[in-house]
Amino acid sequence: MSAFERGRRFVEKWFPDRQVLVRSNDSVSQLRLGKYAQLTLALIGILSITWSVGVTGYSWYLDQRLTAREEQLFRSELSYNQLIARVTESQRRFGEITSQMEGTHRNLLSMAEKNLQLQARVQDYTSKLAVSEQEKVRIFALRTSMDNQMNALQTQIDGITNRNLALRDELETVETVMSRVMRERDQAMQRSKKLQSELGEVRQRIADLHTVQKQAMQRVAETADTTILELESVLEMTGLQIGDIITPPMKPEIPGVGGPFVAFEPEHPEDEQFLNVALAVGDRMNQLVSLHDRIKRTPLGEPAASYYVSSLFGKRKDPINGKWAFHSGVDLAGPMKTPIQATAPGKVVFAGWSGKYGKMIEIDHGDGLRTRFGHLYKVLVKKGDEVNYQSKIALMGSTGRSTGSHVHYEVLVHDKQVDPIKFIEAGHYVFKNEQEADGSN
Repeated sequence: MSAFERGRRFVEKWFPDRQVLVRSNDSVSQLRLGKYAQLTLALIGILSITWSVGVTGYSWYLDQRLTAREEQLFRSELSYNQLIARVTESQRRFGEITSQMEGTHRNLLSMAEKNLQLQARVQDYTSKLAVSEQEKVRIFALRTSMDNQMNALQTQIDGITNRNLALRDELETVETVMSRVMRERDQAMQRSKKLQSELGEVRQRIADLHTVQKQAMQRVAETADTTILELESVLEMTGLQIGDIITPPMKPEIPGVGGPFVAFEPEHPEDEQFLNVALAVGDRMNQLVSLHDRIKRTPLGEPAASYYVSSLFGKRKDPINGKWAFHSGVDLAGPMKTPIQATAPGKVVFAGWSGKYGKMIEIDHGDGLRTRFGHLYKVLVKKGDEVNYQSKIALMGSTGRSTGSHVHYEVLVHDKQVDPIKFIEAGHYVFKNEQEADGSN
């Protein structure tokens, strides 16, 4: 038996011709329902039920996806705020370390000045000790001369008693002076030893301070280097060249200065090493601040909280005419009027209708970086507005050359379109690292 026969028998079995009597007032009318009319009504009922179940399931699915995107957005905002807080804390700690190093440097200068004073006192005592030695030699020569005179006058001692007494008094005076000089010499030697000991202690303290300074500067440099490498890796994920978007700061011109050049000669050899290390760390911190500012203004966020990628960047078949074409951005689809948000801080340079883009917004993030949002339902900003990260700027739509509700998102580097997906993935990497770092803490 053929399929057609089986179908016909099935219809005749379950949908036989029926007659419906309809009574209205005193009249009775007869309504005939054929088997194919009954089959048509049954199919319409089945399709209606199927459509209702499908629409209800799809609405529930969209609600679940929207809830998940809202949670992801909350976590992203929390991670970004924590990143800002950690960078601010690092800057504050660097300021404290710098203040401590300045205090240490002042203490070193004070100790160096005391060291010079101690050296001057040592030289003074050394000079006095040399004078004492000369006085001792002179007194020794005088005593020798007196002894010779005493021997010469020994034969005349009986006749010149008064003179002998005078000479004895003079000799006693000379011995007293000699004893006093000897005591002063011993005291000077003891003071010299004490000063030498104090000088050694001061030198040791200076060496210890230099060691502490080196260790502190090394820790600061290691922290800065690690942070710089992390930020540079994020920019490399986007495909950007750091030299193309970060311009080195120009040296400011200082008017009205001059004078002869006198080379700096530090009092201690390690002072110059510390100064060189401090200058190098300062350069690293300037580089870190520049990178952090660039990361903050780089469009790493997502244009919408809820979307799916409907068309990638690059070569594709045109959705309208089916021909191969170059797609200068990515299409992120979602429900009509989905909120569109800025992916980084910047200034609105265009807001309005732009040909095949439909309603479009273009934001300048500085250093040649721009973002575009096309096919919008409604624009919520105007030209010249300053927007923040994740500021609500528009609603998703289908204006211009579009086949359905989505946002056409572009990233331009020096007026050249690049793949926006790399920027979004780099943003996911940043937020993931922040979440892992917070979890480990």
